[in-house]
Amino acid sequence: MHRIILALLLTASFQTAFSQSGKIEDLYLDYTTVRNSPDQKAAKEKTQALLARSAELNEKQVANVNYHMARIYEEQKQPDLAIPHYEKVIKMVPGYYVAQRALGFLLLEKSNVLANKVTAAAKAKNATLHAESFKAYKKQILALLPYLEKSQACDADERTLQTITNLYKSIKEPGLFSTLSTRLKEKGADCVTLLDD
Repeated sequence: MHRIILALLLTASFQTAFSQSGKIEDLYLDYTTVRNSPDQKAAKEKTQALLARSAELNEKQVANVNYHMARIYEEQKQPDLAIPHYEKVIKMVPGYYVAQRALGFLLLEKSNVLANKVTAAAKAKNATLHAESFKAYKKQILALLPYLEKSQACDADERTLQTITNLYKSIKEPGLFSTLSTRLKEKGADCVTLLDD
């Protein structure tokens, strides 16, 4: 009798596991069909549903879902929600320079608040506030530059290079700028263009 009950329980658990994996596969398939569609509401719903069940996905799928969630938030002008998703993608796929570029430019937009504080402190001739504001600004710029450098190393374009150049000038770091070409060569070794499913 115990064997029969055990066999029934095992069968039920296998069926449950199989049906759940089938459901996640169906959900992922639905997501792949809507993730690039103009219907952001459907794409967001499918993406959020997958993120809630990310333990059932493989690492590549989790990276893909996080990237698209970040992109949706970015398009909806919600950078604070996009940033953590881009960070997760970069942690999982460090060579994926598309996410690095997006994150770098989002962080750059956020740094404008600090840049304005630096400018305001200089206009007010408040040396203490200027020094504090500049220190915070420089810290944020130094944190975002590696993302832009990775993007430039993998997919060089004039806008990104000019942005990097201007940022090094703005934080008064000619020494770091002078070694940029060496860093770009190193960072260009591992470039991922597309996220696989």
